[in-house]
Amino acid sequence: MDKIVLKNMEFRGRIGCLEQEKETYAPYKVTVSLYIGHIRGSDTDELADTVDYSEVYEIARSVIEEEPMNLIEYAAGQIADRILERFDEVENIKVTVSKPEAPIDGVFETMEVTIER
Repeated sequence: MDKIVLKNMEFRGRIGCLEQEKETYAPYKVTVSLYIGHIRGSDTDELADTVDYSEVYEIARSVIEEEPMNLIEYAAGQIADRILERFDEVENIKVTVSKPEAPIDGVFETMEVTIER
């Protein structure tokens, strides 16, 4: 199985259950792993024979940046579902959404969720 990874794409969004989180943009990182039986572009060197990374990026950007939401779980699920709807050749997907500025009183690098479909 072949894999395409778009790692640690950075966006600013409004995700959280607190009202302040819905009003203020905060940083998020998104990693998307696409699993494809055989990427034909590895044989043909043609963009039409692979997944267009810019489209995957745009899907992730639009989910994170456009509308406020409560959960990073929901954001990850929306990204996964939209990519699977757009690209028939993607057999499996893994999406991780990281929230480095979660409003938790403590020391941590990030809070994150991973959805696999």
